[in-house]
Amino acid sequence: MRALIILLLAMMHTGAAFSDVTGRFTFERLGGDVWRAKYCFDEPVEILGFERPIENFRENSWRTLLPEYELSFHGGAAQITRTDGEPFRCTGMEVDTYTEVPIKNYMAFSSFSDGGMVVYTGYMTGKVFKDGVWQAYDVRARYKGLPGETVIARDPEVLDHQYVYFGPQTGLASANMLTVIDPGMPTAAREGIEKSLPEASRLLGDLFSFKPVEPFHVFMAAGELMTSKEDHSKGGSLKRQILFTLKGKRSADWAIGSPDFYPKLAAHEVLHLWQNEVWYGQLGEDAPWVHEGGADAIAHELMLRTGVYTNARYDEVWKVVESRCAGYVEETSVDGAIEAGKFDTLYQCGALINRIIAQALNSGEPSEGLFRFWRAMASWDETDIRQTPSAALFFATMNQLGFTESQIGRLKEFLAQKHTDGEASVIALRSVLSPSYRQ
Repeated sequence: MRALIILLLAMMHTGAAFSDVTGRFTFERLGGDVWRAKYCFDEPVEILGFERPIENFRENSWRTLLPEYELSFHGGAAQITRTDGEPFRCTGMEVDTYTEVPIKNYMAFSSFSDGGMVVYTGYMTGKVFKDGVWQAYDVRARYKGLPGETVIARDPEVLDHQYVYFGPQTGLASANMLTVIDPGMPTAAREGIEKSLPEASRLLGDLFSFKPVEPFHVFMAAGELMTSKEDHSKGGSLKRQILFTLKGKRSADWAIGSPDFYPKLAAHEVLHLWQNEVWYGQLGEDAPWVHEGGADAIAHELMLRTGVYTNARYDEVWKVVESRCAGYVEETSVDGAIEAGKFDTLYQCGALINRIIAQALNSGEPSEGLFRFWRAMASWDETDIRQTPSAALFFATMNQLGFTESQIGRLKEFLAQKHTDGEASVIALRSVLSPSYRQ
């Protein structure tokens, strides 16, 4: 049976799919920390599979609704089958609230101090196994809270990767966003985010002619600010949605000790909204340093332009970025950072690569060089963007702006290698990418 499950999981990730199976999905809050997810398909299926991997959540928090069904787990993914192996139309699971911070992944649940909750529904998406192949499904969705609760979803009739809010608040509406703020959110953190979001959005409009297709959601959760044993401040962006989750007492102190921490985090997440719309949510899926590094690099420039950074702070930030990247690449290659569990490498080295390219394009005004590069990245047509891996699109943009194949090849080598002397390798990369280097 285990061999069969592994085989089916392997088939699942080949992307094999026929026409979508239709049906209905209901996600309901049964109590403060208990939820029910129910799937009913219009035709029998043999397996319901959940694709997005996450450590521990499903194993620790999911239970099948009926004893004749069973959950199996493999590599962070999961499946529901009947114990007798027969096809079925309806199944589901009871889910406990799970607020652990996953490694480089979306929060499954983010709690509010007033009893509200934001749920990431992406962990409940997947495929079904039917007629010998894995098939996509297209289900109508319904999200139901406790009596008197408001439910806020980007697409309230769709099951996909989105945040859904359940709680007592209706949200604060402005021209470009709907904001739901935990009443327990630390004032300094809240104000830093609230000020940065519209300013970053405005500058994105000025610099890249970006305006969200429709108002986006912003959720700020701080339900475990005083109860969490660990300290985390986590931002997560999805299509037209941003979630900020603060856990632990020190996450409030960061807003005071480092006043630019939350404004820069907010700008970074707004930049992901832009990336999601321009690059159809695909940018960085194959090479996360592309979207994380780009978002961080541009966020630093926005912090300077909005006055959050002084000139001295701006210079200091870039020195720290370079120092951290130089240290990280002595521990892992950039391309191997995820496997090595060194996720900050993607942010720091990705940002530094953007900075070096920007300086090569405009040594006197690196910010203008950076904006020029990302305007070019955004100018590719839809077919190119959809069919070209992120790193390849990044390198093609470099070539379009005058970088040679030799220079691009040296950058690829930098990304692929673990370096004995990170500082020397960064200096060499900057020299290789300079306009004076042509081979």
